[in-house]
Amino acid sequence: MRYWLLVIFLNVLFYLIVKHAAPEWHGTPGYYAGQIICTLIALVITWRDPPGWLDEILLGVMKYGVLSAGIIFFVWGVGYKLAFWGQGNSDAEFVSAFDVILPNLALVTGVVIAGWGYLRYFRR
Repeated sequence: MRYWLLVIFLNVLFYLIVKHAAPEWHGTPGYYAGQIICTLIALVITWRDPPGWLDEILLGVMKYGVLSAGIIFFVWGVGYKLAFWGQGNSDAEFVSAFDVILPNLALVTGVVIAGWGYLRYFRR
């Protein structure tokens, strides 16, 4: 939990310094690189800390979130292919390439994400 508190503290401190010292720098790639560096500094400071209760909650959300995201993406692809939602206009003369590619991509990606989440988190 100390890691997340340090990440928030360092990024807010970085934001305030940029806002007052160099406001034209806000939104540039250097600004975002500075935020990433602040996050990495917090990681180095808390490298050996034991996980706290907030870390366990966030890891649980990630564990079940990856699996559920894959399942939801797969269900959306199946529903779109079966015309439960989406365009579904059979009188159209022009069909977008995304109407063909996105459902197939959703099916494949959903299976890959759900399978990876299952193997990564539940098969240990």
